[in-house]
Amino acid sequence: MSFELVERAEVVIERPERYGKQLASHLSHKCPMTETSQGWELLIRDGEGKVLPGSGVLVLEARAHDQNTLVIVKDVLERHLRKFASKLDPLDIQWK
Repeated sequence: MSFELVERAEVVIERPERYGKQLASHLSHKCPMTETSQGWELLIRDGEGKVLPGSGVLVLEARAHDQNTLVIVKDVLERHLRKFASKLDPLDIQWK
């Protein structure tokens, strides 16, 4: 599916694979999730969230057709990641 609006956040975090899997698994109880070779894709409302673990970084990607949905997708990904990683130093999550 092609979306007009896309924003990404590269979150420096220890064990990105673990936190990515935990985030995707948790959200899959509320929205459809697909595991890919790069990570996980979640259908959040009318948008899409991607959770992509890398080396020392967890990439969050929000995609949507409109600004309101983009804000929702970003909020869902960020809010839940912050809950799971609350014992780590405050996470720097900056969307671009």
